[in-house]
Amino acid sequence: MQIQIYVSVTVLILIQKSVSKAVSRPSPPASVSIQCDSYGVEVRWKYSDLDQDVQFQVKVIHDYNERNSNITQNLTQSLHLNISSMLFYPAYNRYYVTVTAVRGGEESEPTLSDIFSYNKYATAKIKCYLDFPEVELSPKDGKLHVQFTNPLQLYRNSPALRGLTDNLEYCIETEEGKNKTCETCEMKQNTCEASVVFSEYRGEYCVNLTGKIGQRFFNLRSSCFTGDIRNSVSRPSPPASVSIQCDSYGVEVRWEYPDLDQDVQFQVKVIHDYNERTSNITQNLTQSRRLNISNMLFNPEYNRYYVTVTAVRGGEESEPTLSDIFSYNKYVPAKIKCYLDFPEVELSPKDGKLHVQFTNPLQLYRNSPALRGLTDNLKYFIETEGKNKTSETCEMKQNTCETSIVFSEYRGEYCVNLTGKIGQRFFNLRSSCFTGDIRNYPPVTVYVYPVLGVVLTLLFITGIIMLLVSMCNSEMKKKVHLMFQYFTDFSTQPAEECRTLRVEPEAYSVVKIEQSENTKEQDPFLEMSDDELPSSTKGLGSGELEVKSPYGPNDLVGSEQSNLSDFYDCPHAPGKE
Repeated sequence: MQIQIYVSVTVLILIQKSVSKAVSRPSPPASVSIQCDSYGVEVRWKYSDLDQDVQFQVKVIHDYNERNSNITQNLTQSLHLNISSMLFYPAYNRYYVTVTAVRGGEESEPTLSDIFSYNKYATAKIKCYLDFPEVELSPKDGKLHVQFTNPLQLYRNSPALRGLTDNLEYCIETEEGKNKTCETCEMKQNTCEASVVFSEYRGEYCVNLTGKIGQRFFNLRSSCFTGDIRNSVSRPSPPASVSIQCDSYGVEVRWEYPDLDQDVQFQVKVIHDYNERTSNITQNLTQSRRLNISNMLFNPEYNRYYVTVTAVRGGEESEPTLSDIFSYNKYVPAKIKCYLDFPEVELSPKDGKLHVQFTNPLQLYRNSPALRGLTDNLKYFIETEGKNKTSETCEMKQNTCETSIVFSEYRGEYCVNLTGKIGQRFFNLRSSCFTGDIRNYPPVTVYVYPVLGVVLTLLFITGIIMLLVSMCNSEMKKKVHLMFQYFTDFSTQPAEECRTLRVEPEAYSVVKIEQSENTKEQDPFLEMSDDELPSSTKGLGSGELEVKSPYGPNDLVGSEQSNLSDFYDCPHAPGKE
């Protein structure tokens, strides 16, 4: 039991000593170097005190944007490490690597590498270039045929071409240093090939090839062919009368050739000469005597171009024939200025003005190479015969452009001239006329509706009046009928409702009539016979006459009934004077 306790105490003491003993800090790595090529990047370093306990921490610092650096790291026991998978955006970024020795939790000071990048234009001490593939040279049709594997296919799994969207642009230069041909090879092509023409024949033909994919450049590749590339075919005559036809829909080049047969082809080259210091060339081969070169134009809103046409037969080429310089840009020096066609214009009267409307050329010609990469709106001008000029703007989103023009006087015919521009591309003049009257007359409804309203109002009022009259007549008839019944129907009226006016007769009075001194008043009566005299005057004039009242006790009611229609109820009995 004591032996076990002693052993345990000894072990604890040893453990405490090993823990308390400080681990020495490892020395830093040395000579950190970068090896980069078409297939990736490897970092290497040296270490003097290498044992099994030492590991190395490798960090890759991405320093494309100096204000924001990203870091990736890895741990290894080797003295080299492939860091291709640790690179992000190698087409643009620049990097540097730190290597730190780690032992027992202790780290050495980090050792830095030089800054490196695949981007030729980035500031870096180490520039990583791609390797140009092996080149095969052979004679073909009196030329030196150049062919090689497309590096876009050869290096497609390499981190150097990760996220690639650019095509390969390569140039072939002869030993003379004067003949340089540049070509483009797309990603979908498995092989890239071109032919080089030599001005003189020799025993050996050598070429130098360089290229780039975006901002990633290739190392120079030199290759030579020993032998004769000539053939027995005679050199064809050059084409004649190369002309340019350009409009809103594109550009076509035409030429003439006197000795046309099935063996002759024509090589058409378009030289882009916007920047006089650098000219880009695109080319195409055809058997026809015309070619639409619209898809061979780049930046047509700025560039100027000229075309060369060369006859090719059996590998032999004629001298090239040049066209005049042409451009869609009005402001560049060019013999041929290409203008756009102004669309058809519709004219119509509207609100006393001449309404102008046409299809937006930004929509009409949107698929034309003349408007490729368009960012400008249409600015157009309308000028009348009276030299009144109006400027308007039509945006790309509008399907039609329209405006109205005011004329100072009215006439039988109204004519306008329209021009315009889209950026530096100008339109041909478009003239259009409208025959008729554009004055604004009020429509018939302006008069019809008020008259109709008045007539309807009068009819309505007349109807109401007739309705009221008919109602009043009906009421009046009822009242008159009741009134007549009230005064005439004595048998049916109750005693308490109808009471007859009773007039008590007065005592007879004696009226003394004397003869008037004025006989003129009596002349009419004197000249009348007794038969013609009224009964009331018979017997007068011979003295006194007693006149009895002609009204009896009940004569008043009978005599008054004839005047009920006038509602006059005063008795007509004469009173005393």
